[in-house]
Amino acid sequence: MPEFRLKLEELRDLQKHELAPNKYEHRAPKRPSRLARRLKPPPDRHEPPDLSLFLYAGAALGVVLVIVALPYVVGYLFEVLF
Repeated sequence: MPEFRLKLEELRDLQKHELAPNKYEHRAPKRPSRLARRLKPPPDRHEPPDLSLFLYAGAALGVVLVIVALPYVVGYLFEVLF
């Protein structure tokens, strides 16, 4: 059975690598130099759209689905139970 042996130098390198602090530091993003400098601030954002119409439409479709499916569910229950 082969033995796994590390040389002392390799063991030291492994320990250094495991104990070394992370050298990464976050830097603020920079505007690419190929773009012109921005002289005025960006325009204000508009308000998000009102999506309540989609909420009402979804609720109405859900009610229609329940109305259409209810006779099938009742018929299935009668068939299974009786």
